Amino acid sequence: MPTGTALTVGAASRTLSDDTLLVFLSDCHIGGDPGRDIFETPDDLSSLFDELAIHPGPVELVLAGDFFDFLRMGKVLPGENRASQTMARLEYTGLFEALRRFAAGEGRHVVYMPGNHDAEAWWNPAIQGELKRQGLVHEFALSYAAVFQSDAGQIVYCEHGNEFDPANAITDYADPLDTPLGDHIVTDFIPRLPKGRAMNALHLREIDRVFPLAAIPHWLAGRLFYEVVTQTVKWVLLPLLLAYAGYELVSYAFGFGRQDIEALSARITYETAMLLVAFAAFFWIIRRVAHRASAGHRLIAQPEEAVDPALQHIQTLLESGTPPPLAGAIDGDIAVFVSGHTHAPSLTPFQTPSGLNGALVNSGCWLRQLRPLKTYFGAPTVLGSIFVQPHVLVTRTNVAIEVALWERPRPFKDRLQWIEWLAIAGRLPKPAPTGAAPRMIAKAVVGRP
Repeated sequence: MPTGTALTVGAASRTLSDDTLLVFLSDCHIGGDPGRDIFETPDDLSSLFDELAIHPGPVELVLAGDFFDFLRMGKVLPGENRASQTMARLEYTGLFEALRRFAAGEGRHVVYMPGNHDAEAWWNPAIQGELKRQGLVHEFALSYAAVFQSDAGQIVYCEHGNEFDPANAITDYADPLDTPLGDHIVTDFIPRLPKGRAMNALHLREIDRVFPLAAIPHWLAGRLFYEVVTQTVKWVLLPLLLAYAGYELVSYAFGFGRQDIEALSARITYETAMLLVAFAAFFWIIRRVAHRASAGHRLIAQPEEAVDPALQHIQTLLESGTPPPLAGAIDGDIAVFVSGHTHAPSLTPFQTPSGLNGALVNSGCWLRQLRPLKTYFGAPTVLGSIFVQPHVLVTRTNVAIEVALWERPRPFKDRLQWIEWLAIAGRLPKPAPTGAAPRMIAKAVVGRP
């Protein structure tokens, strides 16, 4: 079992044997009040913990922030805390049993790092005591720095990443009143979104799942556009078409105008075409309105093509040799930097001032995301669902440190309206097959050239 100490600044420092499997997992966002929780796959996460539990060597598991989502929870029952109240939910029983089995195994160590959604795990001793008493966590830290015995000068470092996001940066984790703007958006703004039939039709509460954040204005404009078109077709266009066709048929049946069937068909066809042209003009006008509503907000069709400002900030910091915000004193080069927070899994190479080749990794999230899809006819953005469930593995081979980003694919059937299916016809990404095995999506070898 590797030894470690928690420094006064909250940085956990560890020395690991070369055969240790180091695992980073972040942004599960488990829990919340009914209707506000966004974590959907406790069975998949349980499977990951069970697989780690049977790994033949030592395993170090770092829960790298936002494992729980305390911001989505309102009142806490007497005698409970937000962690205990979440763990008591029946749908999470198997998940926490799997984590408990893992943590109880020989050579297993679990480090809990708070993020901006579960910062209470740092300042509330009741939560820390609960997680230790339940046998789920061994150590709490604000940041994590580990070295393998054979590479003492090459540090594997992790912090959640919210300190690189001004809207979610926390100055004093020990102060319950230190609540950044992002906290108030989750706790004050989102719960007060309008309710009712019309608002439910727009699925406004799905705003938590829109990715990247730059897509939110396009998503809002698109939701309104497709709902207006759907309701117009349902309550205006179809009734008019049916009423007109019925009128003409009744007129013909009773002999009004003594028209023949050919003339009747031509008249119905012509006037129906005129009605559809009018609807096409209406479609074009509200499409223009939708585009103007989101004007000025650049949207990348593929989120992985977007430039992540936080990632750029971290890379600049590493390449300049500047210590990360929560690191404390670091003796050596950061060879691997792991963060989460942005929910965008990635692996990016970098080089330190001393010439060390490193890897900057984002551990993504364990959530369903709504991602923008290309549309036809210049129609507003449609967002399709995809599960993003990655984790980071760091190992020491005979010659170097290897970093791998893995994901657990999960199928999801989109609940799109017919007009949205028409707008993206043939462009919906192929869903993952049921029971798909975990797969590696990126890998890097770090160290001296």
